Amino acid sequence: MKSESPLRQVRQLHQRYQREFWPAMAAYVAIMLLLWPLLPQVHNALLKLIMALLPVMPVLLVVRAMVRLVLGSDELEQRIHLIGLAVAATAVSTLSLAGGFLAAAGIIRLDGTILIWVWPTLVVMYAVGRGWASRRYGGASDVMCDSGLALHWQLLFAALVIAAVAGLGRHQLSDYQFGMLCGVSGALGLGALLRAIQHWRKRQRGEHEAS
Repeated sequence: MKSESPLRQVRQLHQRYQREFWPAMAAYVAIMLLLWPLLPQVHNALLKLIMALLPVMPVLLVVRAMVRLVLGSDELEQRIHLIGLAVAATAVSTLSLAGGFLAAAGIIRLDGTILIWVWPTLVVMYAVGRGWASRRYGGASDVMCDSGLALHWQLLFAALVIAAVAGLGRHQLSDYQFGMLCGVSGALGLGALLRAIQHWRKRQRGEHEAS
């Protein structure tokens, strides 16, 4: 029996990752849209604690999917993941430090809800760092677009979800929080557009070279 080609194995690995990633993200979105708005109306301390921590569960499933993806990758992919993680950790820690100094100086006011943005920012910066490392090492992550949902569709989905959260929670959010959500949604939408243009131009070049 012939062994599977490395490219096929990588594609199957990414397909498994997306089968585990997207249901977890859908559960997270459902919790944030359906249950999180009800939290202020809950007065039982234990129930409120459970509901407050409920969004962490699908996030843990996402982490599990990412760990399985990295462990199943070859040495080059693991190196790319490591660079992406290093970029994300550096960017988030620097932003956190700068925000802490600005808050301590009284220039800006930050409350505890800012901690909710640590994880999404880390994920976004990880994707940016991983994409940069992949291009540096020859575009190894292009397989991901061939094995599942393309990156521009993923970014668009994230932009629409954040926009929906901002719209549904408009009356419960401060102007600062609402503006931040709109800004993040717009940035992701712009990123999706730029990535889609890049993907289209790359496909056009490939078809031109093939002909």
